[in-house]
Amino acid sequence: MSALYFLLLFCPPKIYADDDLAYQLDYNLEFLPASGQAAVTITIDKGQLIHNVRFKNLPDRYSDIEADGKLSVSKSEVRWQPADSKSRLSLKVKIAHERDPGEFDAMITKNWAIFRGDDIFPAAKTEFVNGAYSLATLNVTLPSGWTSIETGWPRKKGNTFRIHNPDRKFDRPTGWMIAGALGTRRAKVRKTSIAISAPRGSDMRRMDALTFFNFVWPELKNAFKETPEKLLVVGMDDPMWRGGLSGSNSLFLHSDRPIVSENGTSPLLHELTHMVTRISGTKTDAGNDDWIAEGLAEFYSFELIYRAGGMTDKRRQTIISKLDKWGENIKCLRQKNASGATTARAVVLLDELDKEIRRRSKDKYSIDHVTRELMTKRKVSLGDLEESVEGLIGSKSKTLRSSLLQ
Repeated sequence: MSALYFLLLFCPPKIYADDDLAYQLDYNLEFLPASGQAAVTITIDKGQLIHNVRFKNLPDRYSDIEADGKLSVSKSEVRWQPADSKSRLSLKVKIAHERDPGEFDAMITKNWAIFRGDDIFPAAKTEFVNGAYSLATLNVTLPSGWTSIETGWPRKKGNTFRIHNPDRKFDRPTGWMIAGALGTRRAKVRKTSIAISAPRGSDMRRMDALTFFNFVWPELKNAFKETPEKLLVVGMDDPMWRGGLSGSNSLFLHSDRPIVSENGTSPLLHELTHMVTRISGTKTDAGNDDWIAEGLAEFYSFELIYRAGGMTDKRRQTIISKLDKWGENIKCLRQKNASGATTARAVVLLDELDKEIRRRSKDKYSIDHVTRELMTKRKVSLGDLEESVEGLIGSKSKTLRSSLLQ
């Protein structure tokens, strides 16, 4: 029996079919500072594997939409049926976005750009040949004088990044990105490559943030078990929005925000917890459960510092007491629009829940075990929280019977 015959006889056909079902998906991004835009091109090398791509049209943001194959553009939707073999769609997109009056969560100047890939590359609904999957890259062309581009995705070489999201068959470059004349500090903490980047001349405290991560990272790993392959922290002064926002493998923090606030919580760890856990709350007629995600993010924003030895028992209790005072007028956590006081009250409840879990399991389990289970679900409800806790302690939680959750 020949070796070739042996392979054909015993190797499953799917091994050969998979190569036929893999398609190259290339995103090209070119900055156009003079017009405040970016030029985006999406190229597919095997258009026959894609039945159609649809995304919401945003006339105030997208323009000059062109494509090979069949393209229909209405006020509400773009529908693209790629041509067989290699096919391309191109568009221009406005970068700047004003989140609050005079404050931006995306901006481009003659020297730099800060934005989320989610807002540049359209979220698409795609129909495929059954089993098709993408091998995606992002390639960036920089204007003259711009020195670098940073994303939360692994760099292949130069200004090309590998984009891989196991949750998607049509990969998309999401998360925070920064390009231009930048100052960047890098380190590898455990198995995560970290970059702290801001435009040159900004007040971003890059080395402070890196030092802080080295200090607290072991406790982050112990709590969540999962840590990203790469983390990008983007910072900038005004007129960027004065807050913090998480994204895929990345987060933004205004350079005026402290690494640890005077009340003992950490805006940096708050956003990092959102980024790593990816937990969000369900919104139903029964109530809005975003308090779970916000409460956990704020709880770990000081708890990880405490576990790392960065504060005393007394300081931790002072933080809880102040949060309790702040949220004392909150009567229900499942509000439509949560406030800072709601989050403060949620932290106090979650701290009580952690103590109950530890006590009733004789320190076998903690809120970390609950958080890790919720991470697998990502979109969670009060019912999911109750089920997870009950699975650990063997009966219903007294803490979760609180009138705050009715």
